[in-house]
Amino acid sequence: MSVLKLSRREFLKVTGATGSVMVLGLCVPVLHAGPVSAAVAQPFEPNVFVSFHPDGSVVITVSRSEMGQGVRTALPRIVAEELEADLARVHLVQAVADAKYGNQNTDGSMSVRLMFTPLSEAGAAARIMLEQAAALTWSVPPEQVRARHHGVEHAATGRRLDYAELLEKAAALSVPEKPVLKAASEYRYIGKPARGVDNEDIVIGKASYGIDATLPGMKYACVARAPVFDARIRSVNTEAVLAMPGVSACCHIPFSPHLRNMSPEEGIAVVADSTWAAMGGRDALQIDWDLGENANYNTSDYRELLKASVARPGTAHLARGDVSVALEGPGTLVEALYETPMLAHAPMEPPVATAWVKENGDCELWVPVQDAQDTRSQVAEWLKIDPSRVTVNITLLGGGFGRKSQIDFVLEAVEVSRQVKAPVKLQWTREDDIRNCYFHAETVQTMRARLGEDGLPDAWLMRSAYPSIDWMYEPGQDEPRPWEVGMGLTNMPFDVPNLSVEGCKAPIPIRIGWLRSVCNAWHAFAINSFVDEMAEAAGQDPAQYRRRLLGEDRIFPAPNEPQPAGYDFNGTTVDTGRYRRVLELVLSKTDWGKALPAGHFRGLAVHNSFYSYTATVVEIALDDNDGFKVVSVDTAVDCGRVVNPEGVQQQVEGSAIFGLTLAMYGELTARDGKVEQSNFHNYRIMRINEAPAKIRAHIVDSDAPPSGIGEPPTPIIAPALAAALHAASGQRFRNLPLLKAWQDWRKAQG
Repeated sequence: MSVLKLSRREFLKVTGATGSVMVLGLCVPVLHAGPVSAAVAQPFEPNVFVSFHPDGSVVITVSRSEMGQGVRTALPRIVAEELEADLARVHLVQAVADAKYGNQNTDGSMSVRLMFTPLSEAGAAARIMLEQAAALTWSVPPEQVRARHHGVEHAATGRRLDYAELLEKAAALSVPEKPVLKAASEYRYIGKPARGVDNEDIVIGKASYGIDATLPGMKYACVARAPVFDARIRSVNTEAVLAMPGVSACCHIPFSPHLRNMSPEEGIAVVADSTWAAMGGRDALQIDWDLGENANYNTSDYRELLKASVARPGTAHLARGDVSVALEGPGTLVEALYETPMLAHAPMEPPVATAWVKENGDCELWVPVQDAQDTRSQVAEWLKIDPSRVTVNITLLGGGFGRKSQIDFVLEAVEVSRQVKAPVKLQWTREDDIRNCYFHAETVQTMRARLGEDGLPDAWLMRSAYPSIDWMYEPGQDEPRPWEVGMGLTNMPFDVPNLSVEGCKAPIPIRIGWLRSVCNAWHAFAINSFVDEMAEAAGQDPAQYRRRLLGEDRIFPAPNEPQPAGYDFNGTTVDTGRYRRVLELVLSKTDWGKALPAGHFRGLAVHNSFYSYTATVVEIALDDNDGFKVVSVDTAVDCGRVVNPEGVQQQVEGSAIFGLTLAMYGELTARDGKVEQSNFHNYRIMRINEAPAKIRAHIVDSDAPPSGIGEPPTPIIAPALAAALHAASGQRFRNLPLLKAWQDWRKAQG
């Protein structure tokens, strides 16, 4: 009798045809997640993003990671547009980590934003060289020829040459430094809907994710990690584990003191001939932990610490006028405290990495990470080798949301491979992911405003307390950094004469990191909720109040929003006109102010983030059991020039589900330094039967430079839902998650 190593996907392929299966013998093909190199020569390679096969087909290199946001669909279309390529003759190659591609960090909703111009110029340069080659062939001036549909035409004579016929001559020409780009009126691909290039492979199970990587002689590993942030191992007994069937080794993952960067927690990896055996061995480990001072972390106590922090002045990141004096002046005083819980990313594919530290010391990786080059640098630093000796192959990511920018799981795999001297696939479980995440920190924010006779704020004080993500790089960080308060507070668009935005002290009791929309998730909830409260105090409709609060249309610098180096993008401004347009668009599309069916209520929120502007209206319906259901979400977006409208629609839909999940259910708690939740039974995500029947995207037609879309529709969901619940009840809901807050309120009502 032998054990059949059958993947879940292969099992589903077999059983899917009949609904049942009795396996007597089965040969399963090996899946290899690495990129396939073309065997044919590529004589014409004008730049790092474009090359040609001899048959004229074009190879476009995608330098960003695909995690469902659509970069493998959008980025090649930018190149193909300027290249006048036939999409049927375009092939994609996923880039390995290499500085020649520029920034490869797939984070901050910046892939299209930062790559639009470089990729446009890459396609245009190749097109111009092909046009020049045709002109030389026909002995005519270059301005008399034009590239169209994967060839070059000479209108005067009707002659045409396919790109395949021009490659050799084009390869001998100089590459234009600043090629002239097409006019937007000539676009054939940009702005036109396109389905995802990987959709079919995903549906049929052909697409390769991190979990699919397979190498000859590969070992499997799971890690028992520190249960408390910065805990240390006192002792470990591995004798019983090493005697278990299939287990071949136990490896120590060393403790990493600050500077932490993204180094893993200390732990013991169990290595085996299958993931199942490795998991069983890990469960049998006997580890005595020194839990350290972070074992005192309890979320309930920490929340009180944050409340005390915002009661005191913090570091001012934006000061206008004299808030302290104006707050004591005449008018209506409005005050509120907003609380948001700790969260986990919970992507559908938990962290996984395949690493091979070879006999000569080189390292090759097959990993679902968001930043290929940073992964390469950190692995090289870990192994104390030159980065040129590290090859990073990027697979598809089964979700990321920021978690896979933090590559502790990759370093774990590298360390185990180094110790066992074999390729290793290191797999996290769902429980690992939720309990050992880089968490989205909990926050407390206080808002105080003094309204004048016109109902608008003469003074507005904002204070936020949460631990800074920069703890990974700067030991001693214990309050929000300028770039963090720049995500929704200092860059808010409202015209207030006396304003103070302050960041308040918050120690670091647990690992924290980025999560989709980052600090905007906290700030948009507090800002929008407080605007609604000011509107109510002024006796005004929340939509009309926002119009008045904006003041005259203006454009001003966005404080504390740094621009990535090396990119020509004029995006570090706030444009209140664009904010106003998304507000007006969503109001018109939803007939704001019209009578609703009995038991239906609405809420509104607007926010600017990642240089984009979004506005949403959430509608709920009450049920007979004192509950509610979200029935529709309408979101207006201005993300500049849109490459793929279908991709924008998908991101709005995904953001609505993601945002509703966090708003209604998202909450992690810790006791004695340990996260209490473990899987989707007690860390809920939205089920299909709970999802809104209608999620609609309303896209502003814009010729502004492209800006973010993967994250901006998320942070407005929670405040809009909170506003709808207030409309239904008259009660303000200032604490997330909202389902729990609603149920507690209903229970208190009897």
